[in-house]
Amino acid sequence: MRGELDPPGVPAELVAVFRPHLPALVERITTRVQDDIPEFAGPANGRRHKLIATAVSGAIRQFVEITLGRSRRSTRVDDLFRQMGYGEAAAGHDLTAIQNALKLGTREAWDEMRLLASQQGLSAAVLGELGDTLFAYIDHLADQITVGYNAARTARERDINVVRGRLLAALVRRAPSDEIETLAMNAAWPLPAGVVVFGADARGDVVIPNLGESKPSVLGRSDLQPALFVCSQDEADDVVAHIRSIAPGVRLARSWPVAVDEIPDARRWTVRALKLADLDVIPNQAVLDCEQHRTQIWLHSEPALRRRMTQELLRPLLAETPNSREILSETLLDWLQTRDSAPAIASRLGVHAQTVRYRWKRINELFGEALHDPEFVVQLTLVLKASVPLWVAGDQSDFERYLSEESS
Repeated sequence: MRGELDPPGVPAELVAVFRPHLPALVERITTRVQDDIPEFAGPANGRRHKLIATAVSGAIRQFVEITLGRSRRSTRVDDLFRQMGYGEAAAGHDLTAIQNALKLGTREAWDEMRLLASQQGLSAAVLGELGDTLFAYIDHLADQITVGYNAARTARERDINVVRGRLLAALVRRAPSDEIETLAMNAAWPLPAGVVVFGADARGDVVIPNLGESKPSVLGRSDLQPALFVCSQDEADDVVAHIRSIAPGVRLARSWPVAVDEIPDARRWTVRALKLADLDVIPNQAVLDCEQHRTQIWLHSEPALRRRMTQELLRPLLAETPNSREILSETLLDWLQTRDSAPAIASRLGVHAQTVRYRWKRINELFGEALHDPEFVVQLTLVLKASVPLWVAGDQSDFERYLSEESS
């Protein structure tokens, strides 16, 4: 407390008269706080109402003990008010609302005490001492609130990067919205309407930067493989430019703008894009725009399923030689996607129209009537669209798996 509080010499009889009024006074103060201060509004049977009533009851009962000279301070009550201050800071609030609540409660308590003192014929001198003790006690409680508030702010500033790490982890695991909102508030990271997710990797001696200091508005984990960064969609281009300027050897895959609850999905897309670039399925560029490669990212989202469907649907092609498999699959995919004539397909593939007709004859020999089955054609188109870029890039795993199954 601000110095020790001397009991005002209040007659025990007045305290005895005052005690039966305590429950009603606690309820009246609690209700007025919730009615008059919007930040503390809530139902009469709600958790917030109970917390306020507990604080008011503890403070008043402790003050009664002080007036009787039985106690100079209460660690429990002090802790409670420090916790209240800590909670306001942790929630990102200032002390205005809780200070207003303290003033309102003080007025209600003082009015009640003055009324009872008048009814009991208490002298003006003793009433003045009682008032001095009350207001000194309230100052002490205000100090405890401030102590808790400052402690929370200090901890928050010291641990802001830790909290942001927890926020990022919560976003990636799609934590409940109330948990994310609390973490975002504690991390001083306003939740944007749309975000862009980045995956980043590097080769050789290139180091992926930690953006915590240079870009505090970006959430990131540079220690992951690949690294992960999240920023508001409005800042995405600036983040790309910043990373390219300080670490030009870092390769980035950026998602299209998504809602906060889609961050786990966007993370998968960026990781998949980097892998597809490694396989030369999509162009291996310094900055990969996932929006430009959505089809391939989608088709390769289930590699095991693609391999299985390849073994089932493309089995006739896998039995061909590597060169034959490549040219036949390329021709078949072009036709499935365009349904053009032999000359048009030949023009795109850079071959003679008669060559396309010969290939088409071989394709019909391999697949026969199945090419007239609409469901088969849809599946065949998708599997070819996913597999042909792998084959063209030199991936022989589908062919090797086919040979393994044939020999077993």
